[in-house]
Amino acid sequence: MRLVLLPVALIGVLAAIGLVSRSDAPGAAPSPDVEFVEVGRYEQPVYATSPPGDDRLFVVERTGRVWIVERGRRLARPFLDLSRRVSIAGYEQGLLSLAFAPDYRTSGLLYVDYTDLEDRTVVEEFRSDPDANVADPESARKVLVIPNPSRAHHGGHLLFGADRYLYISQGDGGIYRDPTFPAQSLESLHGKILRVDPRRQGKRPYRIPPTNPFVGRPGRDEIWVYGLRNPWRIALEPATGALVVGDVGALIAEELNVAPQAGINFGWSCLEGTAPYALDPPPSCTGELVPPAIELVRGSVPVTDPRGASPTVTRVRPLVDARLETGEPVCSVVAGVFVRDPTLPSLVGRHLYGDFCDSSLRTFRIEGGRAVDQRLLGLDVLLLSSLSVDAAGRVYATSLAGPVYRLEAQ
Repeated sequence: MRLVLLPVALIGVLAAIGLVSRSDAPGAAPSPDVEFVEVGRYEQPVYATSPPGDDRLFVVERTGRVWIVERGRRLARPFLDLSRRVSIAGYEQGLLSLAFAPDYRTSGLLYVDYTDLEDRTVVEEFRSDPDANVADPESARKVLVIPNPSRAHHGGHLLFGADRYLYISQGDGGIYRDPTFPAQSLESLHGKILRVDPRRQGKRPYRIPPTNPFVGRPGRDEIWVYGLRNPWRIALEPATGALVVGDVGALIAEELNVAPQAGINFGWSCLEGTAPYALDPPPSCTGELVPPAIELVRGSVPVTDPRGASPTVTRVRPLVDARLETGEPVCSVVAGVFVRDPTLPSLVGRHLYGDFCDSSLRTFRIEGGRAVDQRLLGLDVLLLSSLSVDAAGRVYATSLAGPVYRLEAQ
């Protein structure tokens, strides 16, 4: 089982590195017409976003704080501090994302996804004066709480769509070859992308969109798509609403999945990528399983045995070698964003994505519900944790080593 995040001590060693250039690697892509500009350094940043129509940038730290960057300067006081209620005991735990309601300018509502001290996934609502630089901690309201059987595979991305509903990525819970097949079970919220209206309805903490695929059918009404292992980051294509899911693999492959409509089964843990995985698969594995739009096959990595033996080879995370050089095998795919920044004309309409271990960024287009025209960007981010956009459409990359970058034209 592979982790999304590296140990904190290793992050510290790499914090001074941050960004590398693809042009320094053998077989480099042509010099790009874009570049990354560092906008600040943080403690394990995992996301950056903005409310609609707002010039400020909000940076999420895995350790539990949200900071505001205003006019290029980080404010002295956190916008939100959940560090006392967030667990970072597991490498895949923490405060994982932030989403502002589409009507934030009038409602002041925002939502966070984090792992609490009981290892549960918590989607929580807060309220803020839209012009204030702090959220009201007393306004906290739990929207959704999902118990997890382990400290791994919690997903963690919140994203509002053009339909004004909240999409929630939730991993399968992290039990190796779980005999209950939670990602395949329509009675479980694990291993799914969920879609809800987070507003309260009577005594219910959220509402169910009537167009969700399992409303009125067997299965949890919250489910949008299923059959996923650890959907760390997701994206919505603006023109069609197609959902892109970056699903972190186990032993063989990373997946970029495209869902042009709801109700799709992406096949975990019947399959990993396009290869059989389940030892005793459930009946759902004989149904229609949608293969990944892009399958990134992980290669063998030479490492040094920590006991001083001769070099060994492993298909999972290197035991001690943390070089993470450009072109090293993928280990944790990071679905990104659809670029809409008009100052980046060569990328507008393309999906930008990356990986935590192979630092080279790539792009593709969606055509007919398929990923086509995949290209290297020509830039790299070491220890990539997220790609995101602000209210103006500017693209940001967060590195778990500390830096936050903005993508700009050269």
